[in-house]
Amino acid sequence: MPDPGAIYRSSVTLDLSALQPVVACPPSPGAGVALDALPGQRVDQVYVGNCANGMMTDFRQVADMLRGRAIAPKVGMIVVPATQRIRREALAEGLLEIIASAGAAISTPTCGACFGGHRGILAAGETEIATTNRNFRGRLGDPEPQLFLANAWVAAAAAGKWART
Repeated sequence: MPDPGAIYRSSVTLDLSALQPVVACPPSPGAGVALDALPGQRVDQVYVGNCANGMMTDFRQVADMLRGRAIAPKVGMIVVPATQRIRREALAEGLLEIIASAGAAISTPTCGACFGGHRGILAAGETEIATTNRNFRGRLGDPEPQLFLANAWVAAAAAGKWART
């Protein structure tokens, strides 16, 4: 917030309504493409959070997308708070209940599947969209899965079948 009475030399107004969501395609976080360039991309698993992500903003966005809806039948979703404090906050706000009611699994705070050492690693040929920070080959244990990176809004949207529960 600016100081009361702040004086500006100029102001800029940006119209961001034409921007499209972007995802990072495997095998690099720098391989961004517009989401609409991937029509029909199969998603086997959605992974939101981990020790480096999993913030309250992420859980609020996911809960907003999943409220009253269900995860698609053949899609798994794992949600991982970054810390115990964030887990408690998300629980107190009712966000974890909304997310779990949609069919997602809520994990304890951990680095998790993101480094290939916890529940959620994928088999060869599977595809995941995640909010983690890396999508290199072998990141999820096996070198064959496809790992796309996105923000929490896009990840939650990829999980939903959008049927009202």
